[in-house]
Amino acid sequence: MVKAAFFSLLILALVGGACLVGFADEGTDEAKSAPGASVELNGDVVEYSVDGNKITASGNVVILYKDVILTCDRVEFSRGTSTAYAEGNVHLKKGVDEINGEKMAFNFETMNGDFEPAGIVANPYYGEGEKVSKVSENHIIMQNGYLTTCDHDRPHFRLVSRKMDVYPNDKLIARHVRMKIGKVPVLYIPRFTQDLTGKRPIVTLTPGYDKQWGMFLLSAWRYQFNEQVKGTFHLDAREKKDIAWGWDTRYQTPAAGEGVIKTYYMNERSITSKHFYQERPSPTIERERFKVEWRHKWDIDEKTNAIWQYYKLSDSTLLKDYFNREFDKDSSPDTFFLLTHVLPAGTFNFRTDARVNRFESAVERLPEVRYDLSSQPIGETGLYFKNVTTYSNLTKKDASPSEVRFETMRLDADNELSYPLKIGFIEMRPFVGGEHTYYSKTKDPDEYNSIRGIFRTGASLSTKFYRVFDMEVEKWGLDVHRLRHIITPAVSYTYDHGPTLPSDQLDSFDGIDSKDLSHTINFSFENKLQTKREGNVVELLRAVIGTDFRLKEHPTTGGFDQITTDIDFRPKDWVTFYFDSIYDTRKDYLTTANFDLFINGGKKWSANIGKRWNREVDDQITTDWAWKFNPKWAVKMYNRFDLKNGIHKEQQYTVTRDLHDWTMDINFNETRREGSEIWIVFTLKAFPDMMLDFGTSFNKRKAGSQSSEGN
Repeated sequence: MVKAAFFSLLILALVGGACLVGFADEGTDEAKSAPGASVELNGDVVEYSVDGNKITASGNVVILYKDVILTCDRVEFSRGTSTAYAEGNVHLKKGVDEINGEKMAFNFETMNGDFEPAGIVANPYYGEGEKVSKVSENHIIMQNGYLTTCDHDRPHFRLVSRKMDVYPNDKLIARHVRMKIGKVPVLYIPRFTQDLTGKRPIVTLTPGYDKQWGMFLLSAWRYQFNEQVKGTFHLDAREKKDIAWGWDTRYQTPAAGEGVIKTYYMNERSITSKHFYQERPSPTIERERFKVEWRHKWDIDEKTNAIWQYYKLSDSTLLKDYFNREFDKDSSPDTFFLLTHVLPAGTFNFRTDARVNRFESAVERLPEVRYDLSSQPIGETGLYFKNVTTYSNLTKKDASPSEVRFETMRLDADNELSYPLKIGFIEMRPFVGGEHTYYSKTKDPDEYNSIRGIFRTGASLSTKFYRVFDMEVEKWGLDVHRLRHIITPAVSYTYDHGPTLPSDQLDSFDGIDSKDLSHTINFSFENKLQTKREGNVVELLRAVIGTDFRLKEHPTTGGFDQITTDIDFRPKDWVTFYFDSIYDTRKDYLTTANFDLFINGGKKWSANIGKRWNREVDDQITTDWAWKFNPKWAVKMYNRFDLKNGIHKEQQYTVTRDLHDWTMDINFNETRREGSEIWIVFTLKAFPDMMLDFGTSFNKRKAGSQSSEGN
């Protein structure tokens, strides 16, 4: 790394001079205190001055000191000034790091020195400068130099600057920076700061072709003003949509937390021809589209923190059109403020939710105050009490152009009294409780200022059995050293009396308002298989089966409900199997069944196969396969088939080529009903952890996880 290379200037230069100082008379105090008393020097010719203050060596000079090697054509050391001079093919090596040049001068008393010209090698960074000066212990200056991750004599790309200030193990600051690809300058930055503590790319370019966008080039330019303010500038060009740009800024404050601000803007010009240079059959449609996002977190003290988020969108489809990953994660982000304070007994929350995007329907909380009292013992009685009390000033607004809205002030108190105990090997927890909710407004004006009551009771029972089998198995790739089988059966009974104010008489804001009569027994049965590897407990298998039994008072038909099954099986680190299913006892058939099998063949290959089956929706199978043929070439293939309709829903192919200091991915995707696209991604090998997030088809898919429509 850069920091290692420049830091080695101090160590290597110090050692180089120390080697020469070691030639003082071994019997004197001066010799004993000399830093290079153990230095070994070899050369064709070694000479001493008459007064002994200067030592000169020439011809195939090699100086060894610990793990440092200095080679040069000629070296001279002055004892009077404690300054060493080396010239002619100067090379300083420490491990894999190297500094080379024609001249070197270093003063061991002031610990300052100059190297001119100098080249550095510290994987993955390489650089050259007309002059490199160490002006203090933690400050190095490179003049008229460049920095790159390409180790060729003529780098494919480089950052050129008149002056670079390097602070080892911290940062690099450069002024008047020009980024060059070959000899062509492509970017100018007045002031640039590079973090030397990590591996993140400065520029990412993503060209490609998309059916909706046409040809496109997405670019991300990372910047850092200082340690507290850094981010990324996006400049994107899409043939059918024109230019878009935006800033992502991450910031830290000394005492008020940290956050991120993201903006994106475009005057979208949707051309009606296939390419921009062709005649357009109808006028170009223009509209402004934008996104503004602000998230901030502030840890006020050890028990108090605040989080707020502001999310403004120009329209309802912007995220889906240009930020597909964000859309999949949350298609309708909230604008809210949340303050949390931990009390000696419980937690206090203050929250506000406001609608800022009129095209969305939303519930506003202005404000909502909540107190959670965790289960607390009542003296020595063995009883435990817990409570959740919430006050909410609620307004529900429909999406524009509708002006319909509902509002109420609601105070909800949910109390529970329990008595946990153990009878033999069975753990039991009976409980009784009630929920009372005040509404200032309901659907019926005659019921304004009403209180709804719900009585609740129940109990849970569970136990655990286990047995250890003294067995050793190393066949079929298994690695089992003693096997522990754990069985955990559990049953819980819950009865919620019908509310005194039915839910159909209330405006529904959230789950509190929709509560109804419930009378069920839940059964679950868990199996685990565990073993030990290298002293650590490893879970080989976890299988859980469960179901609800509805008693006759339940609003729907009584009897068993759905039976759910979840299985995770991981016999070795390189193979994992997941399975889940739902069986409908009323209709007496399997509703859904899904499985995923992941196999990791090490650095050479990997394979995933998944099955998604839904009786009412689809029957799909997915395959994901990757193979690295040699150090230069690799390929990935993803396919998704609809077995129910005999349709090939999606296919994607990626060819990866190692371009020395860059990696090039050529991607092709074809999705039924959505068209096809091709794009190319260039990534610096020095930054392998970089993840792209530019909208369409840049997300790695999990086998078996796609919907029938490919969304």
